[in-house]
Amino acid sequence: MSARAPPPPTMPECDWAVRRIRKELNLLWLDPPAFCRPGPAPVTDLFHWEVVIDGPDGSPYAGGTFPVDVAIPKKYPMKPLKITFKTKVYHPNIGPEGRMALDIFGEWWSPAITISTALLSVVSVLYDPLLDLPARRDAALQYRHQRGLFEQKARRWTHRYASAPVASFCPAAARKELLEEAATTGAVARRRFCGVGKWRFFGARLLAI
Repeated sequence: MSARAPPPPTMPECDWAVRRIRKELNLLWLDPPAFCRPGPAPVTDLFHWEVVIDGPDGSPYAGGTFPVDVAIPKKYPMKPLKITFKTKVYHPNIGPEGRMALDIFGEWWSPAITISTALLSVVSVLYDPLLDLPARRDAALQYRHQRGLFEQKARRWTHRYASAPVASFCPAAARKELLEEAATTGAVARRRFCGVGKWRFFGARLLAI
């Protein structure tokens, strides 16, 4: 009786995570989500990024520049991201310490969610808060019952804490690929890299389906 062949070697979970994170990081450099772009410094830790969110048009955060900390777990994509705003933001779903509180970063997380789609969910909630998941109860109550006062305060905070411009860092390899694409497609690639374009709504809950 012949011996059973040993099972094929499997890739450690961390290696799978690294492969996927590298791919998603390159995508962020070359084709960032609407109103999102790379942070000001090079990424030296694949599991810890900084991303910049430009306040979406039509919201009290328009004109603001929001550096965001993206913490990626070693078991990504099986475990959810943690997203924290580094500036003060007056918003029902952003806690006093800047932590973004959404169901997709908890029980509704799915491995199908990418970092880009998670960032788009954050942008969508800046425009349309989820009041059944408040991280700031005072902001949620004011948004529900005194929308005008809420928007005034959110704009004041945006002007006070998020008005400083932040430039994005792009590695030379990504810039080269971007310029090659721009040479064939005109300004489209340049607009995509700057994170400028028509904003699309992505509901946080829909991404978990």
